[in-house]
Amino acid sequence: TFIKTMETSNESSTTDFILLGFSQWPKLELIFSVLALFFYIVILVGNTTIILVSYLDPQLHTPMYFFLSNLSFLDLCYTNSIIPQMLVNLWNPKKSITYGGCVLQALIALDLGGTECLLLAVMAYDRYAAVCQPLHYTVIMHPQFCQKMVLTTWLGTLGCALIVSSLAFKLPRCGHRELDNFFCEVIDFVKTACVYSQVLEISFLALSVIFLLLPLSVILISYGVITHAVMRIKSASRWHKIFNTCGSHLTVVTLFFGTVISMYLKPQNNTTSRNGGKFIALIYTIVTPSLNPLIYSLRNKDVKNAVRKILWVKKWSAKPPHLHTPMYFFLSNLSFVDLCYTNSIVPQMLIYLWSPKKSTTYGGCMFQSYFSLEMGATECLLLAVMAYDRYAAVCQPLHYTVIMHPQLCQRMVVTSWLGGLGCALILCSLTLQLPRCGNRNIDNFFCEITDLFKMACIYSKIIEIVFSALSVIFLLLPLLLIFTSYGVITHAVMRIKSASRWRKILNTCGSHLTVVALFYGTLISVYLMPQKNSTSQNEGKFITLFYTIITPGLNPLIYSLRNKDVKNAVKKMLC
Repeated sequence: TFIKTMETSNESSTTDFILLGFSQWPKLELIFSVLALFFYIVILVGNTTIILVSYLDPQLHTPMYFFLSNLSFLDLCYTNSIIPQMLVNLWNPKKSITYGGCVLQALIALDLGGTECLLLAVMAYDRYAAVCQPLHYTVIMHPQFCQKMVLTTWLGTLGCALIVSSLAFKLPRCGHRELDNFFCEVIDFVKTACVYSQVLEISFLALSVIFLLLPLSVILISYGVITHAVMRIKSASRWHKIFNTCGSHLTVVTLFFGTVISMYLKPQNNTTSRNGGKFIALIYTIVTPSLNPLIYSLRNKDVKNAVRKILWVKKWSAKPPHLHTPMYFFLSNLSFVDLCYTNSIVPQMLIYLWSPKKSTTYGGCMFQSYFSLEMGATECLLLAVMAYDRYAAVCQPLHYTVIMHPQLCQRMVVTSWLGGLGCALILCSLTLQLPRCGNRNIDNFFCEITDLFKMACIYSKIIEIVFSALSVIFLLLPLLLIFTSYGVITHAVMRIKSASRWRKILNTCGSHLTVVALFYGTLISVYLMPQKNSTSQNEGKFITLFYTIITPGLNPLIYSLRNKDVKNAVKKMLC
């Protein structure tokens, strides 16, 4: 069985590391956590926007924005490997991380840090080609060459990270478990070792030259040649355009390389310099990735115009692409719900499965139960909205565009999200008030609201009534709407004599019906059927696995395998 403990014990596994972080300033930890959360949100929103804008706007389909979208994706991966664990440690009095988790974090941080160094050098070469070879730019920076350079940056640093990490992890630690940092870095592993390794030092210096100083040299040479070329230009508008294009990249290079060099190539002999090193590490792990999208968007008219196009579009084009329809608008929202839902459950579940210790903080457990409840309720409403959309498409085909106009679609989606939010807030606020009387064991692999009810040592009639009412509103009523919609659709389909029309309707509605059957079938069996003995409780865990992991994994396959439009769109993107 999956057993999970809500409060951490005082004992720690001998394989765990202690991340000291900012524990010497306990009063500042709350401030650091708020700032880290703020920057994390900015990183997620800003870098995701850069990637989407670069993909959606044809004017940004150039080498410069191809490299920029790779840089944004890299920053997303880098910060996602560090900030969530950092926030957990700042909120939790116990600053522990498993040996496996620490090794993985150090490997990812080193790999992605090296990749960013090479990628910034590639971007500098791109700027050199654009400014100094404008007539031959499209020939020099052709798509295949750009893809090869990006692939080289990603694969090259992977080898570097594996070499250094494998040498560092072999060093004996002699019981040393404390890392004086807020995340696991390879240099922290080296400091905890009780022996000196000359081979590791030589490897580290050689790779620092290859992945730090050489890319910086390429950047400086590129901008030296650009400066020499710019000095001969007499046009003020041309000057202004060049400085706008190159200024953003130079600002990012200065921020990133300045902090990384001061951290990796400067000695830190005393406590003051080590504490200063933590703040420098904060800049290149959190501050710089959050500033990158701001720097590139604020100093770039193309990005700003593309963002305005996406944000301020009032209505769909008269001739929209094949997937710019209400059905795929709802499907994209469903996919986003599934992404959020699984990200709130699966990463923590994997940690429990890999670690002998199955603990989580009280705050973390409440957050997980709130998030899973909100996403689950939103998905129930969204599936009902999609059923209504199918009814309008099949039974009112001539009036479909009038009925399902963009404003109505947006309102229905917003209502679904706000409805799920309200459901989660009501139930979680009531659950927080229940006394637990020392109960700390949850018989599940993640924190679910029903498990928190079972932990309470008193019976609450109010919560039972509220839970039953919300189950009817967010589970049975949407299901009733779905049945009604498909009942009307079935009645309409029975009168159709065209075989091709039958096939088209069944293909369109079949995907949605399959998803509804999978999701509601498992959800109702867990929430609305009694589980009186240990056998039914164990079965409930496997059913929960189904709707938390398997169903979100099957949704894209169901919609793509049974839908020609999606398959054709994927083929276009891949080819």
